[in-house]
Amino acid sequence: MKVLIIRDKTLSFNGGIKRHCDDLYALMSACDVDVMPVEDLPATYVKWIRKYKYDAKALVRYIENSRCDVVHIHGFMSPGAVQAINAAYGLNKKIVYSPHFHPFRYLRHPMKGKLWFHLFLKPVLFKVDTIVTINNEDTRFFGKYHPNVKKIPHWSTTDTNVLDEVEKQDNMVLFIGRNDTNKGIEHLYTLPDNCQVHCVCKGTVKRDDFILHQNLGDAELACLYRQASVVVVPSRYEAFSLVALEALQHHTPVVISERVRIGDYLKGDKGYRVFNYHDYEGFKDAVSELMMSKDTVNYNQLLAPFDKEKIREEYCRIYNC
Repeated sequence: MKVLIIRDKTLSFNGGIKRHCDDLYALMSACDVDVMPVEDLPATYVKWIRKYKYDAKALVRYIENSRCDVVHIHGFMSPGAVQAINAAYGLNKKIVYSPHFHPFRYLRHPMKGKLWFHLFLKPVLFKVDTIVTINNEDTRFFGKYHPNVKKIPHWSTTDTNVLDEVEKQDNMVLFIGRNDTNKGIEHLYTLPDNCQVHCVCKGTVKRDDFILHQNLGDAELACLYRQASVVVVPSRYEAFSLVALEALQHHTPVVISERVRIGDYLKGDKGYRVFNYHDYEGFKDAVSELMMSKDTVNYNQLLAPFDKEKIREEYCRIYNC
């Protein structure tokens, strides 16, 4: 079984889809499925839609020359996903599609997103064999348009060897993400002065008492995860949240907004708190509760849905069925 991964080309070199596809390639290298290395394909930037469009002939040649059995396509709001679906279908390949979907209401231009989906993407979904989703919301959405939708969470490649080497710091709050409103950084400015707030992000922050970290290596980031009393993910929307997952793997509790969809997989009442986005009092209360909590958290149970071996088996079944 030979699988070819095609992902959207974006302006961001380290975008979330790129990272996911690279991680998927690494994950599947430990099984019988032959996943080919992910490559950037020839594409032209279309200025008026601010998206890339593949060179159609090069795309067909790439799929044809790969001699693959399955084409796994990643992307949503760009011509590339539609082009890849049409090309793979024309070559009679099995098609697995991961949309990396964000609800229209959270897009910068919701109406453009709806028009794009209904005019261009929805009409080609019948050509897809399986759609892979990542949370309850996108599973419900694509379930309306396709009979074979499979929900699979992300997994983490983080190194947790520092667990027994680094001690927790009292009142330490850790934020990792872009320095913009979509990541909800404004929530942090409401925290009291007795919180020691560390931010891993670019640019500047609006409070002099915050500690800013930039250009960290993996080991340094792992130490921050382990040191923190709580990691906060107050985003406007996250289809999943690798930051939250990596924090839990370092045995650090997390505070997430109700729009951070890793919450679909978390069960019980220990190890995390959920607050309503822009409810600043609810955010502060959630951070305070977790920092003061002395509850013993069963992290193995909390992390069970993200088991790497089970996720690998799920992808093997999808590719082979």
